[in-house]
Amino acid sequence: MDDQSPIEAAKDAHVVHSWPLRVYYEDTDAAGVVYYANYLKFAERARTELLHQAGLDQMHIKAEDDVVFAVRACNADYLRPARLGDLIAVRTAIEKVGGASITLRQSVVCDDVELVVMRITLVCMHSDGRATRIPARVRGVLQALAESTKED
Repeated sequence: MDDQSPIEAAKDAHVVHSWPLRVYYEDTDAAGVVYYANYLKFAERARTELLHQAGLDQMHIKAEDDVVFAVRACNADYLRPARLGDLIAVRTAIEKVGGASITLRQSVVCDDVELVVMRITLVCMHSDGRATRIPARVRGVLQALAESTKED
């Protein structure tokens, strides 16, 4: 990857965030191929990094607003495998910010080839599990990120 920050590099491709990682032995099955469920872990980490780089700390949001985000739906299309030692990246674009939900497109790429494409819906909820609206200050940051992914 180049010297640009992940967010700046990603803007060029209409993506909010790109998070690089290397595939380790622990990520793979006996054949050296990434185990399918690990792509979900990679995507979760990339979403956390996106929020962190945008100035949103999930622990502060929970403490101040008593809200957390949980996966409501996930659709994953496994196109090609990543393998032991590959340098991959998870690219994240926020497609829609609703009243209590966020829809994202996340893809795992290697050498600019999409390996896995995921459509994720997150729901905002109180820590007791009740759905609730996304706090205004959080929504503002998320909407700004979503706007940066819109194509002209």
